[in-house]
This record gives sequence, structure tokens and C-alpha cells, in this order.
Amino acid sequence: MIRQFQNCFHSLFLFFVCFCSNLVLSSFAKTQEDLAQIFQEALESDPILSRENYLFNGSQAGVSLARAALGPTLSVNAAAGEGSLINVNINSFSLATGTSFEFYTVLLTQPLFDGQKLSALKAAKYQRQAQSSAVQYQKQQLILRVVQAYFGVLQAQANERVAESELALYEEILKQTEAFLKTGKGDVVAVKEAKARFDLSQSNLITAKNALNIAKAILERIIHKPVAELADVVEISPMNPTPNSMDPWVKMAIANQPLIKQAKALLDASYAQLEQNKRAHWPVLSLMGSTSQLAVNAIPVNLQVAAGFLTLSMPLYDGQIDQRIKQSQAQARATSEALRNTSDQAKLDTEEAFLNLQSSVLQLKSAKTALDSAQTSYEATKKGYEIGTRSIVDLLTVIADLSNAKRNYYNALYNHIVSRAQLKAAAGILAEEDIMAFNSILKK
Repeated sequence: MIRQFQNCFHSLFLFFVCFCSNLVLSSFAKTQEDLAQIFQEALESDPILSRENYLFNGSQAGVSLARAALGPTLSVNAAAGEGSLINVNINSFSLATGTSFEFYTVLLTQPLFDGQKLSALKAAKYQRQAQSSAVQYQKQQLILRVVQAYFGVLQAQANERVAESELALYEEILKQTEAFLKTGKGDVVAVKEAKARFDLSQSNLITAKNALNIAKAILERIIHKPVAELADVVEISPMNPTPNSMDPWVKMAIANQPLIKQAKALLDASYAQLEQNKRAHWPVLSLMGSTSQLAVNAIPVNLQVAAGFLTLSMPLYDGQIDQRIKQSQAQARATSEALRNTSDQAKLDTEEAFLNLQSSVLQLKSAKTALDSAQTSYEATKKGYEIGTRSIVDLLTVIADLSNAKRNYYNALYNHIVSRAQLKAAAGILAEEDIMAFNSILKK
């Protein structure tokens, strides 16, 4: 009976443990986030991209404003007061000073041709194109910042794990050497060497933890919330750029880089503004219609006039026009130089990103080979130390080599992933689809 009770209690205990484990795992699964989720959070809360979107809305309103200037305008003018009508004789009745009157006019104006306003509309459209490219650029930069920050956290976490593993190994060896020294079989030099490595590894762990806190703060700055557990990377094979030639990537950058598109649109806008200022010398033709009414209280006079007419206005002299032309010419030249500089920088950034990605492939391959070699060397040295053929210094050295090999491997792994995003960003083709591509290499 007692044994049956024990078995029942044991079964209930196992059920409780399993239930709690599943609950914990379920809670963990809910709090774990991947790159796609992080990007959506960043997309919803990024103030830089939001600012550019608002500016784009403003540029759209600017186009509507410039287009409305070409449409009709309707105005009403009214007046009432006292005055004198001079040399007026109606049926031999003269109006004296102080006669009160009322007057109003309704005026409808439709520009038929206004060169300045047409150029202003053209400039507004180019400004809208420039701002659209600015939005596109900031969205690509947001994708790049999310990728860099996400894998930066994973890299910092990996380095922290390496530092913890290194500290544990050194601590184990330090305890062994101290125990051997107490039994008279040890060596003071070995204890000091182990203690020095242990102290150094403690410092390395503190540095790694600080780096992790900074990396998390960078990601939190982007998503504006605390960082949850992040899905890590599965083992991947390094990939060279596709195509694996620099010229196609540079051509893509010249054709697709949003900063170049923005600079071109701004240059077009500056030429349109120059044209607008030059057209200030042009005549303006408008169609006008008006209706007016004059009422004089002293006599029963109620005068109503309706008229339609064409107006032509042309400035004969305005010194400000020529100065505005000179100013806009200088601005157009400056914008042209800005375009040249932007194109040169985009080309340089693309070339640098291409070479960095190629280098990251070789670095990841060599880091993996070095890690495998360091792991083998550590296991062999550990066995040799256990049977007395290798010294404690040898073991401490291979532990340091193994830790450095792990750090180099993780740094190369995450740097290779980020380099892929950097090349596409430099070429101006980084998109949300790339977020999903990077997300597919994460552990689910």
C-alpha cells in the first residue's frame, strides 16, 4: 500500500514537473522574437522614417499648392463711409462734402498664361520626387540598422558565452592546481599562472557583459522597447556576392541608390526655380470678370457694373529679379556639385561593401577551420595533461587559443551576415524581402 502511494506520488510529481516545464517553455516561446518581428516594431516606431513621411506629405501639399495657383481666384471687396464727390452734377443737383456711400466689388480672376507659376509647379513636382527618394533611403537605412543591431546583440551574446566558458575552464584548473599544491604535488608557478588567467578571464567577462548591454541598448533605441530573447542563427555556408563582380554592383548603385535619385531631383528642382526667376520678366495674361455696385445715400443712386476683360501685366524694371536669377544660378551649380559628390560616394561605398563581403567569406571559412583546429588541440592537450605529458601552461594556452578561435568565428559569422545587407544598402536595393531572407536563417 505504501509503495503504491509512493508510485502515485512520484507520477504526480513528474506530471507537475513536466507541466511546469511546458509552461516555462511556452512562456519563453512567446517572448522570443525574430528579425521580422523586430523590424515591424522598428517600422512602427522609428522617428526618422516617420519624419521623412511627414515631409513627403508636405511636398505633396506643395504640388497641390502650386497647381492651385494656376486656377481661378474669387475675391470680394466692400467699403462704406463718407466722402466728397467732386464735379458731379445729376439733374443739376450737386453733392456736398460729407455724403455717405456704400461700395462693393466681386472679382473673378483666371490666369491664362503665367510662366512663373508653371515653373513653380514643375519645381514642386521635383521636390516631391526628391522627398520620395528620401523616404526610400531612410527605409533602407532602417532595415540596415535593424540588421546590424539584431546581429550585434547575437554577436555580443556569443562573446559573453565564450567568456563564461573560458572563465569556467580557468576556474576548474585553478582549483585543481590549488588542490595539488595543498597535497604537495603541485607547483606554485602553475597556481600563479592559473590565477592570472582566471583574473584576466573575469575581466574579459565583464567587458563582454558591458558590450552586450550596449548592443541591447542600441536595439532598444530602434524598437523603443526592451529587447526580448532573440532567435539565433543556424549554421550557414558563406556566400560570395551574386554577381561576384564589382562593376554590376556599381551600376546598380548608380541606377538605384535613393540618395542619387534625391540629388538628381533636387538638381531638376533648382533648374526649375532658376527658370521661374527668369520668367519674372515675362508678361502675365489673365481673364478677369467683375461686378460692382455703388450706392449713394444722399440721392437715389444705385450704380451696378458688370464687366469681363483681359489683363496683361509685364514688369518694366525690377532690380530684385536679376539678383534672384544670380542667386538661383549659384544654387543650381552647388546642387550639381552635390550630385557629383553623392555619385562618387555611392560608388565608393558600393566598392567597399563588395570587397568587405568578399573578405567576410574568406574570414568565415578560415575562422571555422581555426575553430575546429583549436578544439582538436584543446582536447589533445587536455588528455596529455591528464596523463602527464603536457604541462599546465600548455593547457592554459590552448584554452586561450580556443576562446579566441570561438570569438573570431562568431565575429566572422555575424559580420558576414551584416556585410550582405551592407552591400545591398550601398547598391540601393535593400528591401523588406531581405529581412525575410535573413529571418529564414534563424532558429525557430
